Amino acid sequence: MLRLTIAAAFSSALGALAPAAADGAAFTHVSCKGAPNEIRVTIKGVKKSVGLMTAELYRNEPDHFLKKTGREFRVRFAAHAPLTQFCLTAPAAGKYAIVAYHDRNANLKFDKNPFGLPAEPYGVSQNPTIRLAPPPIEETLVEVDGAGAAIEIRLKD
Repeated sequence: MLRLTIAAAFSSALGALAPAAADGAAFTHVSCKGAPNEIRVTIKGVKKSVGLMTAELYRNEPDHFLKKTGREFRVRFAAHAPLTQFCLTAPAAGKYAIVAYHDRNANLKFDKNPFGLPAEPYGVSQNPTIRLAPPPIEETLVEVDGAGAAIEIRLKD
């Protein structure tokens, strides 16, 4: 009985410290610490709990969007179906774009088919319409302030 009470108190305390998701649920991923400029990311449409979910944070620099020179950093976490949640911390308040893809085979790269089109599910912050070319950065930017931000990215196959 005492163990149960202590465990319940500990669990309750942890829940109070966990950042809240957009839908009110707590983010419990190890990457979420409630830091300033923290972006709580929910990736929806994950079909299988295999491989890695890769996310990249880009500065608001149109000429460097989707290029290594414009990327602040990249993180990789285990993919979980039907959604994967984690947190990123922006270096400062401002506007950023987030790109994510499900690296199903965990080969640490974004695989493409023989035509150069994505062979793995991917998504971009603000979920813009994507046709045959990447969206302009203006359609993907998320405002991050000291309190952070919560975003949802829907994967496209």
